[in-house]
Amino acid sequence: MALEEKKYNHLIELGGSDYEIVDGEPDIRGWKVKNEAGQLLGKVDDLLFDPESQQVRYILIDLHDAEFVIDEDKKVLAPIGLASLYDGTQIQASNEEAYPTPAVEPIDHSVILTVDEIPTEEPATDYLYNPADDGEVVVIAVSEDQLIRLPAYQQDQLDPETELSIRHVFEGTGDVGFIVSESSYHPTEFYDHYHFSEDTFYSGGKKTESLPPDQTQRTRRVAARHEQTTGHEPGTLDNNSEL
Repeated sequence: MALEEKKYNHLIELGGSDYEIVDGEPDIRGWKVKNEAGQLLGKVDDLLFDPESQQVRYILIDLHDAEFVIDEDKKVLAPIGLASLYDGTQIQASNEEAYPTPAVEPIDHSVILTVDEIPTEEPATDYLYNPADDGEVVVIAVSEDQLIRLPAYQQDQLDPETELSIRHVFEGTGDVGFIVSESSYHPTEFYDHYHFSEDTFYSGGKKTESLPPDQTQRTRRVAARHEQTTGHEPGTLDNNSEL
């Protein structure tokens, strides 16, 4: 008899679970995902979170619409702390700061030029992508090579080797053929890494290299769904919730 394949469900997908995004936080599923150059990577397919701590750990990205030569059916995981959220609310402020209205200069008739004397200018080619002008978008600093090398996501198969591989790819330490050992995976310490700082994600791209001591209290982004028919309040145990 074949051995039963081991499942790793310490992290679960938000979709189809008995959890939902807490009030006041945006549900980014379906939002487009781009890199820092503004190239489309795909869209947010789902979020993987820890039901015990109620903290989001990974963004699941569907690469179907990526502007790269990548397997169109591939989905990959990006640690939450390596992504930045832009929800469109910064558009006006960003434009006012970056493109202030210039003062109107009086016309100097002594320097009026004929049509033939007007100098020509080359069109600007140094366009800088500003995600704040892009509406609802998640930005991740990732290259085409990294997307190719990231392991394809498989539900219930996120084992220690896969999580370590993801970390090494984003850190640039996992070259092709790099061997990952499960012995270097410590469950109680793995998510203390800055890759999983939700503050980075929800602060408009301000990177943090360490986790704040009170992160557990401040970064609960999902909560158990309260069903009117069960009589259970959120945070209490019932047959459908793992809280």
